[in-house]
Amino acid sequence: MFEMKRNFYNLPMRADPAPSRVAYLFRRFWLRKSFRLLFISFVPVSVILLFLFSIGKKHDLHDFIGEKVQGFSKFVALNPAFKVVNLSVISENHNVVEKIKSTLDLKFPISSLDINVGNLKKRVEEINLVRSASVRLTSNGLIEVLVEVREPIAVQRIGKKFLLLDATGVEVDEVFSRSQRLDLPLLVGEGADRKVQEALTLLLETKNLLVRVRGLVRIGQRRWDVILDRNQVIKLPEKNPIKAMKKVISLQEGRQLLDRDILYLDFRNINRPVLGLTDEMSNELRGIRNFVRGENV
Repeated sequence: MFEMKRNFYNLPMRADPAPSRVAYLFRRFWLRKSFRLLFISFVPVSVILLFLFSIGKKHDLHDFIGEKVQGFSKFVALNPAFKVVNLSVISENHNVVEKIKSTLDLKFPISSLDINVGNLKKRVEEINLVRSASVRLTSNGLIEVLVEVREPIAVQRIGKKFLLLDATGVEVDEVFSRSQRLDLPLLVGEGADRKVQEALTLLLETKNLLVRVRGLVRIGQRRWDVILDRNQVIKLPEKNPIKAMKKVISLQEGRQLLDRDILYLDFRNINRPVLGLTDEMSNELRGIRNFVRGENV
């Protein structure tokens, strides 16, 4: 009996198969999905942070990242898939093409990732000669700009300046003298640009008298004076100038008033027009009346 007890106590101790408290708790937590995701993400993040910290100790981290980003940008820019090599402006107007190129002033080659198409379109449409524009990047590495050009239809003189206007009164360009655009009608004075359509309609109403029209003068930004050759003037009213011009033309066609020695036709009051005569014509008319009626004018 004593021998059996002694042998029992002399047996080696076996490890307890049951887990420890810490291992048990870890296994219980490991069964939770949220704990596993947190643990799996924590390890790589810790490694990355430790790596960045070690680099920051040896080098300036800001400069290091900047160099890497700049190097990557250059690599992308030189990649044929992103490289833009030239600017193509589609327009028959050589001046428009040159102005667009000088305004954008792009240095090629550049990366398409650095190009803001909307910004380029806005800058192109700010040019006076351009009515509208469309900008796109082509597959062969070009910036293609298709423009609709404003066509000048009148010359406005303000002081010593000669401005070219389109149909809406927008300034298109500037010339140095009237002789450069004799093919366009002349509008004089401030405010003429806001009444371009009315001025053109008046010119159309002059019919056969158009060849004698030298220009239209805007008076007080309210009404028009039509200047003819021989320094004759047709004074039009502020309201209904088209109606007044039609009456002037009917008088010209019926009586040829403007073929005579007169200074002006004043139609500012369309119901009581006034005829201005030259001194010679006034003296001649006075003499005729004195001879015929024996009375003074």
